Amino acid sequence: MTQSSNKQIKTAAIISYISIIFNIISGLIYTPWMVKSIGKSDYGLYVLVSSFLIYFTIDFGLGQATARFLAKYRAENEEQKVNQLLSLTTKIYLGISLIMMTALIVVFFFIQNIFMQLNAAEIEKFKIIYVIAGLFSVVSFPFMSLNGIFIAYERFVVLKLCDILSKIGVILFMVCAILLGYKLYALIAINAFIGIIVIVFKLSYIFKTTAIRIDLKYTSKTLTRELFSFSIWSSILGIAQRLIINIAPTLLGIYSGTTAIAVFSIGILIESYVWTFASALNGLFLPKVSGLLSTSANREQVLQLMVKVGRIQLFLIGILYIGMITLGQEFIILWMGSEFTNSFPIVLMLIFPGFFTLTQEIASTLLYVENKIKFKAIIYMVAAITSMVLSVFLIPYFGTIGAAMGIVISLIIFEVIGVNIFYYKIMKINIFYFLKACLFKMLPSLAIVLAFGLALNYYISAINFVVFFIKAGLIAAVYLLVMWFFSLNKYEKELILSIYKKFTPNKLN
Repeated sequence: MTQSSNKQIKTAAIISYISIIFNIISGLIYTPWMVKSIGKSDYGLYVLVSSFLIYFTIDFGLGQATARFLAKYRAENEEQKVNQLLSLTTKIYLGISLIMMTALIVVFFFIQNIFMQLNAAEIEKFKIIYVIAGLFSVVSFPFMSLNGIFIAYERFVVLKLCDILSKIGVILFMVCAILLGYKLYALIAINAFIGIIVIVFKLSYIFKTTAIRIDLKYTSKTLTRELFSFSIWSSILGIAQRLIINIAPTLLGIYSGTTAIAVFSIGILIESYVWTFASALNGLFLPKVSGLLSTSANREQVLQLMVKVGRIQLFLIGILYIGMITLGQEFIILWMGSEFTNSFPIVLMLIFPGFFTLTQEIASTLLYVENKIKFKAIIYMVAAITSMVLSVFLIPYFGTIGAAMGIVISLIIFEVIGVNIFYYKIMKINIFYFLKACLFKMLPSLAIVLAFGLALNYYISAINFVVFFIKAGLIAAVYLLVMWFFSLNKYEKELILSIYKKFTPNKLN
């Protein structure tokens, strides 16, 4: 990959983590205020409609298929095929969007029969926000491949800037709306409004800076067959991944009610912060992996890249995991209030499998590049079914904790154990070498810092955020020192120093 591409990846990664830090800080301030302003019941409805509509906005794997084929054509300098591909996928997306709109209309008339735990007032509110969010889903669906285009053309910086600016815009508009007295409905409408603005900007940017042109008259049975042969299993994988966690609010809406959804959603929110932090680099290496495989079938190159990226991701998420285990309960109580105490065990269960899987982004990317997702899709579908069955059985007895138990049991068996067997047996990735070079070499340092954090938490209780942040700062300082002297290699230290120099040039010159 060129020096320019490497610079793009590094800059985009920095912007990604700035965006994540912004999300976490704004979440600390904004989320509890928003929940208090609109009420726990309305917040539960807000989460419920968001999770429920996810089932209707599945792109049937076309997003991943488009990104994969775009990266392949770009690596082969086949610009004409890029235009043909995007012309064809646009038509397919428009067709699916019409089908999706029909399904949403039909479901609208059965809402009260689906969510029988909601009272009449909650059903009425749910229907209104369902219509607003549903309309946005139908309008935005045909543009789901835009991010794949940005990645294939290595416009990482612009893509990440769009993400962070849209998040800032959503929060600013929502704060203004709530202060003006607009509550639940405004939350949904503002998300849709900002989303449309971002789509318009991305479209104009792509047409101005690339040679991409869409021809809706173009047809190709061969290309359509290739797309769907790839996307059918990608679709199954995408559906299964969404169902594993995102089905929980819907099941709680059926068996428990909006209060349980609100408590569980805090667990999902924190888990999403951890996932977002770890996956900020995701997608940035698709062109590089495609390039490696177009020039060489050498698995060793991919394995070394997997270790390099995996260690960086583990270093970044390690502090989050240690912090959540040691300070998570105090954080949730200080942040959301004691009524959300049950969110803490939910968080621990939801984030646990990610400790093993979030570092394996390169293996996941390779999966799409080589079109070998059938077996992983099957594993995840079995995991989703298992998770749903367990949750339906456990929720009536344990409520939100039961939903989390069903998810974590399924993920450990299938996502952690099953997928790694798949990588080793089918993908021929030396997963044992990866675990040794990445996880096991860094695990002793992580254990030392965890022990320090638990001891600190045992002797000092955080009665306010001042004490909490002092404790968090001490743990972070010990983490950096231990990792620097006992775990990080020369490349990783140089990477950290280069980022530090990028932001403090005057101090080091």
